[in-house]
Order: sequence, then C-alpha cells, then structure tokens
Amino acid sequence: MKILAVDASTEACSAAVYVNGEIVERLTLTPRKHIELLMPMTKEVMEAAEIELNELHGLAFSVGPGSFAGLRIACGFVQGLGAGLNIPIVPVSTLAALAYPVLEEHPDAMVMPMLDAKMNEVYWAIYALDQDGELMIIEKDQVNSLEEVYAHLADKQYNVLAVGDGWGLEPESLTQLNGTLIEDRHYPRAGDIALLAKKDLEKGLGLYADQVAPVYLRHNIAMTIEEQKAFREEKAKGAEA
Repeated sequence: MKILAVDASTEACSAAVYVNGEIVERLTLTPRKHIELLMPMTKEVMEAAEIELNELHGLAFSVGPGSFAGLRIACGFVQGLGAGLNIPIVPVSTLAALAYPVLEEHPDAMVMPMLDAKMNEVYWAIYALDQDGELMIIEKDQVNSLEEVYAHLADKQYNVLAVGDGWGLEPESLTQLNGTLIEDRHYPRAGDIALLAKKDLEKGLGLYADQVAPVYLRHNIAMTIEEQKAFREEKAKGAEA
C-alpha cells in the first residue's frame, strides 16, 4: 500500500509517504509558512520514495484540532489531490497522531496529548491501546482551560505519559495530572498519520474529497471526529452490501 500524508495543524509542517512498510518523511518548524512549503515537501518525499502520484492508494491528513488556518490548508491540499486522483482520504485526529507513536513504544500506558490552543486553552485527549493493539479513546478530543482539565480529571487518578507543547504552559500541569513528560514529542508527524490511516484504508473507511472537513473543536461548524468515523463506517457497510 502507498499513502501520502500531510500535517499543518501546529507550528510544525510535515509530509510523508508510506510505501509497503517504509516511511519517507520531512518535517520542519515553520509558523505561518505551511502553505508555501506543503507542496515542495510533498514533491520531495515522493521523489525520495521513487513513486508517482498515480501510484498512491490513499491520502491522509491531520483533521484537527489545531490551527484553523493550518487545518484548512491541509484539508484543501488533500481535497485537491484526492479529487484529481479519485482516491480515498482518511482524516486523522491531530491528538491521536501525537499519542500513537508513544503507545507503540509503551503499549500498556495511557497517553495524554495536549496542545496549546491559544486563548488560555488547550486541546487534549487521552488514548490507550486495546487488547488488539488498536487505538482506544479514554477521553475524547476536546478543548478546555487547564483549570477545567484539572477539574475534569481530578477524581479519575490516571497516570499518563504527557506529549505535546501544551504541557509547557503551566509548570504544575504534570503534577496536577500525574503526567510523565515525553521530551521529544511536541508536535504530530505526517508519518504517524500515514500509519494510522493505513488501518482505516484497509477497512475501506476512506472518504472522498467532498466528504472531508477540518475538525476545529472550538467552533461546532464541522463534523466531530466521532461523527466522521461513523460516517466512514456507514460508507464502508454500504460498499459491502
């Protein structure tokens, strides 16, 4: 299987190609320059992987939460490619993409990705792996002030591995939330988005260009991640019928 994935949801911008078990990826920190770099980075990884666009089986992108502008850029980018190539697209949660590689290394852990959402708020969730090694939602993707996060989790006594730049906003957050910081995991990566998308593409859960939209969380103007997944599952069932 060959998948192109992109991410522009945070200050980092990345593109990656998954080709039969191997990942070719490029990532750079470029605040407000995603629109300029996404196409060149895509061309670079495609050339490095030695494949053409017409060989791709699917596309994937970080659907949100994240920067409003960045989410729109990535969504529009894959919509254009997906429509032209007539191949499926998998929207992947930004927070799930942050959590997944840590869970691969620590399969018995719970991982709490947290990103700076500005306006004194954070995007956050908690993920784990189920007995089949599939990503499992413990706390769904949401946006809150840190005080609201503390209150929400006060009685739950989770011990979590902490990833994302949101953990740097308040020094006491690690103590308040029983977190152990993973130092080198501040931003999502397109390679991890591709790996998560592969699972859905294999199940026939891809969407087409006119069916994907960013998930902002802060404004209820698009389908939530859970709604998009349910939509994809219904689509897959219809294809089997």
